[in-house]
Amino acid sequence: MAQSGNTPFANPRLNRNNWLKHGLTVVSSASLCGSVLTIVVFFVLLAFNSRRVNIPLIKITMVIQSVNTISQLLTLILNEVRVTAQVLCSTMRYVIYTCYLSSIFMCCSVTVHLWLVITRRKLNLAKRNERWYYIVPMALALSLSAAIACIPSSAFGISNRCKDAIIPSRHYLIIRWCLYYGWFVIASVVSFLCMFSVLRSARHLTHTTHTHGRGYHASTEAYRSAVNARANSKRLRSLVAYTIAYPVISFTCNFPQLLQELLTTVLKRPLTGYSFFARAVLYSEGFCLSLVFFLYPAVLHSIRDLTHVAVQYWVIEQEEYWHMQESEAKNNTGSQAIQNKLVNTASDRREIRNFNSLRGRIYHFLLARTAEGRRVTVR
Repeated sequence: MAQSGNTPFANPRLNRNNWLKHGLTVVSSASLCGSVLTIVVFFVLLAFNSRRVNIPLIKITMVIQSVNTISQLLTLILNEVRVTAQVLCSTMRYVIYTCYLSSIFMCCSVTVHLWLVITRRKLNLAKRNERWYYIVPMALALSLSAAIACIPSSAFGISNRCKDAIIPSRHYLIIRWCLYYGWFVIASVVSFLCMFSVLRSARHLTHTTHTHGRGYHASTEAYRSAVNARANSKRLRSLVAYTIAYPVISFTCNFPQLLQELLTTVLKRPLTGYSFFARAVLYSEGFCLSLVFFLYPAVLHSIRDLTHVAVQYWVIEQEEYWHMQESEAKNNTGSQAIQNKLVNTASDRREIRNFNSLRGRIYHFLLARTAEGRRVTVR
């Protein structure tokens, strides 16, 4: 009986907490993988085509993902490793607070940047103030985290900062509101105001573009203007979608945690299930931003071009290389070598036109949707 009391089934609450802890570890790991993949792909695309991806929206997203990578790593360490040193534990928690605050402020910076570009139409001002998109969020986050670090543990109502406050005290909640959630509310209000302003301006610009590009075009210049208008309208809709995505992701991922601390303080109950949901949503911010990053048109086109170059090398160049090796191995001379060369050329043309070979089918599948793939013909 003593041994059966030590089994996990003897304590259902402990077993449930372990399952919830493993679930948070899975969510954090998925978010960490998405953030790391975003950073790696960004630098690969930057080396391949720096002009296309070296824009403020993508660079700010990469910085946010870098910050999320640090926060997810420290979160996994705190969840999986038992840290007993209060100085080390407090330092890790302050770094996590700094990362979350800076990601909130940088999401607000993205919305402000798009507001300057779309609503105000001040491209030079947005380009000149690009460095402030990184300096202001990081400075604010570091200042607020330093203020939290200066507050003694007794002010939070806890004796050990390595332990989570299951039911926060009112004093603890006031401190968090002044130095964390209050700034989250301010950044969210600014983001949503900029978002609504951008939506209003985009609606006016889209209506004007459709009116201009409608009807029969008598000249080439009129047709070219209509095509450019449709392209600009598509680009505008893409930017509007990102203006909505960043504040919505930031608010959706942080608001449940804010509500969880309010409810636990008011109801004086731990709310274990909702606490797990709030933390899981908070940890998934990096995964959501990675999806936003990979859906951006400049990133999609850069990945497609990189795939085109890689496939073109491994399909076309390798086939030509092995055909050359086979022809050299035969050691044919005179008219027989010319005849073999003509046969190889005819078979190559037939394979590329009909895509009978495995490499030809792969080449056609990956490149048929692009302009380069549609121009792959044999004359």
